Amino acid sequence: MLLRSLVVLLLILNLGVITWWATRGAPEVVAPVVLPADVPRLQLAGEVAPAAASRDTGTAEAGSIVRADEATSTAVPATPAPLPADPPQCHALGPFADAAVRDAAQARLAGVVVRASARDVSEVPRGWRVWMTPLADRAAANAMVARLVGAGFNDYYVIADGDEANGIALGRFGSEPGAESRARALRGAGFEVQTAPLGSVIVRHWLDVMAADGDTGEALRARVSAARAEPRDCNASRDAG
Repeated sequence: MLLRSLVVLLLILNLGVITWWATRGAPEVVAPVVLPADVPRLQLAGEVAPAAASRDTGTAEAGSIVRADEATSTAVPATPAPLPADPPQCHALGPFADAAVRDAAQARLAGVVVRASARDVSEVPRGWRVWMTPLADRAAANAMVARLVGAGFNDYYVIADGDEANGIALGRFGSEPGAESRARALRGAGFEVQTAPLGSVIVRHWLDVMAADGDTGEALRARVSAARAEPRDCNASRDAG
């Protein structure tokens, strides 16, 4: 009797649940609550704020860029130094218009040639002279000539006009050593004389280079627009440089 009553009770409960499920309405949709922008949002411990995440991402990306740049900069290989030919080949490039042009050419050849050194050459076009600076007047010049003749120096000429009037020319020579020899003899006899080049002293600017293996003097001449490329002894270039 008791068991039958329990079965009837369970059937009644099941019918009640089925009836409620069938007759209930659609669930009510609750609209999300929108907070004002200035109201702070409750953030759980495991959440990451969007701004912080964006900042962290940007920092990570920037760090990646920096590391990439560093890797790129350290990966650039050093330019190897040029090797000389065997046997070494040396050339004189020039002459250049002035020292500045020559120095610029030397800078352009840095890393292209094994070595480069500047060289200046003074050229005197017409020889040298020995002379005595102008005296006070023509009478003083004539008195000096008498002294010269008395000492055995008969090669002289009294300058009559110009900036050197009343000076005494004592000879012209094709080279500086010849002029200096004559001047020493006159100084030994007690005369004050000078030596000087005839005309202006011309200074020519050259660049002595040792070419890299496989390069030529003509190629180097064209690279720096030099007037000429002349073979040169490599030992002379080292001594000059």
